[in-house]
Amino acid sequence: MRIGSRIAACLIATAFATVALAAYKAPSRAPLRVDPSSQIPKSRFLAFGSLATQLDNHVLANLLTDAPVRQIDTPLAVVAGEITRCGSRTCTVPLTLRVNDAQGPVMVAFAVANARGELSDVHHAECGMGACSVSLVLERGSNTISVGVIDGISQTTAYTRVHVNANRVVARNGKTEWF
Repeated sequence: MRIGSRIAACLIATAFATVALAAYKAPSRAPLRVDPSSQIPKSRFLAFGSLATQLDNHVLANLLTDAPVRQIDTPLAVVAGEITRCGSRTCTVPLTLRVNDAQGPVMVAFAVANARGELSDVHHAECGMGACSVSLVLERGSNTISVGVIDGISQTTAYTRVHVNANRVVARNGKTEWF
């Protein structure tokens, strides 16, 4: 009788499995079609990551692409000043930034690519109400500086690139000849 009860248990289990398999509906293999008009519009509230993270990503992307990032909500002007100090491998370059129509404190993000294509980390600075000066220590030679700003109140952003040749020619003392 022991074998008989085992056979009965197997038959009951098989019956339950058959019923469950009959109720299972296999997923369709047809491709999924999405209507573009039904997509949700992108907004700042649905964006992944914080605005500071997006600012850093855009600043780095600005260095890696041939065409600069064109997301400009706020007018941004960046001017590189005259190089004042140079060491054996580095030079100090002053930058003047101006964000027009800034409504609140402005956060600035910088990243630099040198002539060999090496990228720096993204560094941040507070820029008050939209006008400030920053000194960057760059390697000698051609450098590309990517600048991004975000207005703390209006949450608007702006990006730009500046090319700087960090070489300071020092006048030498000695004989000079004029021809």
